[in-house]
Amino acid sequence: MLPQSHVAYTWGALSLLQRRIPALRRADYRLVAVAAMLPDVIDKPLAWAYFYRRYHAAVLFAHTLLANLLVFTITSRRFRGAQPYAWAFIGHAIIDRLWFFPDTFFWPLRGWRFHEWKKAGSEETNIRHAYLTTFTQRRDLWGWEMGGLLVFLWLALRHRLYQPARLWQLLSTGQMPEC
Repeated sequence: MLPQSHVAYTWGALSLLQRRIPALRRADYRLVAVAAMLPDVIDKPLAWAYFYRRYHAAVLFAHTLLANLLVFTITSRRFRGAQPYAWAFIGHAIIDRLWFFPDTFFWPLRGWRFHEWKKAGSEETNIRHAYLTTFTQRRDLWGWEMGGLLVFLWLALRHRLYQPARLWQLLSTGQMPEC
């Protein structure tokens, strides 16, 4: 899934949950966006720098169940009020449906390998080609990406983010304007 869809689905869930769970009302949407993309922010540069040549994978350590359990455990025990960010991180694994890639998700329990991407060119260009190949062969991903756009549209309409002052409030404070 592309980064903007991770942010959209996570923000949509947070917006809905904030009405029911008062502790979530203090969550900073900017930090939630970073947390929702963090597994890719960690793994993609690692793949580009070294690990893709070795493992033929770009979904690595931060996409594992181990990483998700560590983030949740450390956040729950050490950082009061940081649970929304831990859940955004964990949400990345849920949205990516990582359990369908058991070599990565259950790493290292199933061995030291990660789910391999199909070879589509040179090592340097393969990551770009892998995304293109994935999106042309798996039409269901287009539905998920369109869903992300619809969630952004829903948020913009629900919170009237088309009004510059309300959009500026979100961008400058990290707080979604009241509905």
